Amino acid sequence: MTDDVTLLRDVHDMWEALDPAPADLADRILFTLALENVEHELMRLHESLAPVGARGPETAATMTFAAESLTVMVTVSDAGPRQRRIDGWIAPGAALRVELRTARGVQETVADTDGRFAFAALPAGLMQIMIHPTAGAALPLHRAVATPPVQL
Repeated sequence: MTDDVTLLRDVHDMWEALDPAPADLADRILFTLALENVEHELMRLHESLAPVGARGPETAATMTFAAESLTVMVTVSDAGPRQRRIDGWIAPGAALRVELRTARGVQETVADTDGRFAFAALPAGLMQIMIHPTAGAALPLHRAVATPPVQL
């Protein structure tokens, strides 16, 4: 082996030991690529407070996602062993169709006219929320709006 190959192998081994890739990286990438319709506006994570289970007895996390057309705030709380509940609010409030994607499939609901929606008894793991244009809603969307995938 040449000195360059040995050096590069040593650098590789160092990074693998100090900062390995997340074990679920491939699953996260495949989850993200599984979107059927890539013609959506991607929201950005604007704020995240207290990850679930990260600070002792506190078991709720609040995340705010922002896009040009709307903002979505979700609170994720424990709903049992490896189960989560999501309570969400769309601002400005509107009765829009909300789709929740997890590794186990898709669930849908419609937010009320104030923009409130909820999903109960979800499996812990990656999730993504998509807000879809809905006929007659007070907030006209031109295309679906999606959060980035986040860990429940």
